[in-house]
Amino acid sequence: MKKLVLIWALLQVTYTWAAPQIIKPGVQSKTSFAIVIDSKSYEKAKASVDSYRKAVEKDGLGTYILSDDWQSAQEIRKMLEELYRQKKSPLEGAVFIGDIPIPMVRDAQFLSSAFKMDQRMDWKRSSIPSDRYYDDFDLKFDFLKRDEQKPLYFYFSLSTESAQSIRSDIYSARIKPVVKPGTDKYVLLTKYLDKVVKAHKENNPVNSLTMMRGHGYNSEAREAWGGEQLALREQFPDLFKPGNTIRFADFDSQWPAKDYYLSEVQRDDLDIALFHHHGASDTQYLNGYKEGSDPNTSIDNIRQFLRGKVREAKRRKKDVEETIQYYIKYYGVPREWLTDAFDPALSKKDSLTDASLDVHLEDLQHINPNARFVMFDACFNGSFYEDDYVAGEYIFSDGKTIVAQGNTVNTIQDKWPDEYVGLLTYGIRIGEWHKHVQFLETHLIGDPTYHFKNTGDPALDINEAIAVYGKDNKFWEKLLQHPSVDVRCMALRKLYENKESSLPGKLKKIYTNSAFGVERMEAMRLLFLLNAPELTDVLKMAVDDSYELVRRFAVEYITERGTDELIPALVNSIMNDRTSRRVLYKAMDGSKLMDQQKLSKEIEKQAAASNHWINKDDYVNSLLDKVAKQGQSCERDIKALMDNATSKKEKLFIIRSYRNNPIHSIIPELCSFAGDSSRDAELRIATIEALSWYTHSWEKGEIVTTCKKLIASEKDQAIVTQAKRTFNKLTSF
Repeated sequence: MKKLVLIWALLQVTYTWAAPQIIKPGVQSKTSFAIVIDSKSYEKAKASVDSYRKAVEKDGLGTYILSDDWQSAQEIRKMLEELYRQKKSPLEGAVFIGDIPIPMVRDAQFLSSAFKMDQRMDWKRSSIPSDRYYDDFDLKFDFLKRDEQKPLYFYFSLSTESAQSIRSDIYSARIKPVVKPGTDKYVLLTKYLDKVVKAHKENNPVNSLTMMRGHGYNSEAREAWGGEQLALREQFPDLFKPGNTIRFADFDSQWPAKDYYLSEVQRDDLDIALFHHHGASDTQYLNGYKEGSDPNTSIDNIRQFLRGKVREAKRRKKDVEETIQYYIKYYGVPREWLTDAFDPALSKKDSLTDASLDVHLEDLQHINPNARFVMFDACFNGSFYEDDYVAGEYIFSDGKTIVAQGNTVNTIQDKWPDEYVGLLTYGIRIGEWHKHVQFLETHLIGDPTYHFKNTGDPALDINEAIAVYGKDNKFWEKLLQHPSVDVRCMALRKLYENKESSLPGKLKKIYTNSAFGVERMEAMRLLFLLNAPELTDVLKMAVDDSYELVRRFAVEYITERGTDELIPALVNSIMNDRTSRRVLYKAMDGSKLMDQQKLSKEIEKQAAASNHWINKDDYVNSLLDKVAKQGQSCERDIKALMDNATSKKEKLFIIRSYRNNPIHSIIPELCSFAGDSSRDAELRIATIEALSWYTHSWEKGEIVTTCKKLIASEKDQAIVTQAKRTFNKLTSF
């Protein structure tokens, strides 16, 4: 026992004395970069890591190497923040290579685009893996624990004293080799870094881009698809000139799309691939069953669907005959459509068909993607915390893919994934671009310092502009006149970050006069983030904008504001933009947040004022019926919430629904519930947390007042903590 104690003591001394190996930059530069790597990865791939560092420094960016057997995420963050805050050559970005602690963030779901899960569930599933812990120093975290089964997982809770929005100080990325049978992750790392070094020497320009969409994305709206193509024309005007290539492929352009999509990403000259689809950590979802109006196609699809249900019943050890009888009755189909489910030939055929619809990890292991940059606008494709993941297969292939953007958890469809993407032709480092477009779940996989050749404006160093002159308003004011729409948009973004006092007026003027949809979108978005009074007038115009994305966000912003003054604009969209499928979906889905009686009256008013519709009464009556049902549903929920006879489980379900549906008219009831000390504490905390989603509500002042009272007088510290979180979030906008 004495020997064991002595050994333990010696180990503790060794650990205390041990310090990370720090290799300082070999060149002087205005800003710097850091390679954070675990000791074993550095040992195994040292020559390649050193070559990568030299390539980055040759590009004018002094580079640190921080190497250690990292046992603390906090230590890494502290070192990065110190390098960022140094006056001489402050840090602009970092890359995490190998086995680097993975922050698992809790109590910050509002910083993600879509993730909302009960945190009482397994922490591995209900936390968000996010490197915002490392790159946004205004976010403050409380350490919770290290995972016993997954020692790289470090759990953190967003502090009540933290900033409540993401504004990363540095950019970051992961280079974490995939782990799978038959491969050595250190060999993969070496090969990848050697590929990056070669890519840096090429200085490749952007002259080829392909955008590909999967089924179910953005409601498969043609207007959204067409609008994005028009926007890319504004952002990449040279790609539409002879000698360059830009292609757009939809999921039903060729069925199944998989073979074409995988062929396209292997094109040797492809620079950028933009994927819009649904996803999982191991799958890119591209197709559903074959579409067709002929009876045979429909029958084949139904029969395959039913066979799958019968096989699933057997796998789950359910009564197969009972399942067959259920579907015969439910769909009114003949028995023979189900009884052939176990025919070997049909089983093989169905299996091959299912495999052909989507891209799986095993598919990626047999191709060599060559697109230098790949964007996965999809859920989970960037799940670097898994052993193997889609984005990892792309960059660790033998192809030319250098960097990918993906998400660690699910992500919202209705976002602006292409914001500032035109700056890639201006030589912006992909990390610097990514820093301006990310959510809690969004990550770069690969080298963040990689950039294309600056063919847009050789006189403008966009990286230096952002990193060195980021807070110089005079500099950005001048760039508002630049010919590039994305340079102008970045200038607006910097003026917003710098809190330039005259910006709201400028943004309204720009929206009113700009011929560029991308620029109008940027102006409207920044007015929304500012909660500026000018936003109301802009939204009234924006519901009729020519750019579909502007219209889509306009109706979303209207419903998030909730003011009665904007009801006519919302109704105008609902009644006159019916063919824009995603805009109509967002408008109708958000309409339940508004005053339902006033909404009904406005529908009747606008319907009476115009006679150009065919079958007007049918459509108007369906709208009025939906609004009436929405109002009744809201009344039922509030009544159930206030009723002591309603179960706690049901009340929690109702309360949490308001995170996705922040109905403005019920704010008084929710505030009353939150402040009622006779109510269950867990329910009150859930209510206060749900109220934090009302960031742009015109009535959020009542929520702020309620939080102040709770912070000042509530005895339950858990309630006080949540009240502080909600207060800080609402007052930060």
